[in-house]
Amino acid sequence: MLILYHDYTSPASAVAVARVHRLLRDGMPAQVRGTEVLGLDATLPVTVDLLAALDAVAQEAAAEAIELRRPARVPPTALAHVVEDVAGELGMDIEWRDRCYRAFWHDGSDISDPDQLRCLATSAGMPEDAVDRALGDRVALLAVRQRSAGDRREGIGGVPTIKYDRSLVPGLLPESDLRALAALGT
Repeated sequence: MLILYHDYTSPASAVAVARVHRLLRDGMPAQVRGTEVLGLDATLPVTVDLLAALDAVAQEAAAEAIELRRPARVPPTALAHVVEDVAGELGMDIEWRDRCYRAFWHDGSDISDPDQLRCLATSAGMPEDAVDRALGDRVALLAVRQRSAGDRREGIGGVPTIKYDRSLVPGLLPESDLRALAALGT
């Protein structure tokens, strides 16, 4: 099965996730897994590398109708992945990822702020009590961080990355290639 690893502060992930979401909506065998690439609990300034990544995917993002604005800062994403896990349990993970990417890249939202994440989740239709429990659950946060550390040990040092069978490949593939790869698993 095709597994796409993504992180919300990666502009290339925004494009790759949009493509894989179409595969999922079409019933193709694929998964999207969040991973916190940096693994830091600190907001960072925008780097030259991030600006270069924005430039590198600008045309592909535009073709996907994704507006990638320069962020003011780069927040930690572990809590956004905690909410993504809840969304997955509720069958709302596509809606969650779409909203979270838009909030960060288009609206400039701080996706490390529990209040902003709560508002995003409830606007996506997620039950507020489930989101509140998850955001306050230190074990859920630790699980995301441990999973992300495990992903890094497995070679997923950057995103987007696709894992198929035991192979890792860069995740920013054309949709036709993603469809062909996913079809191999059927």
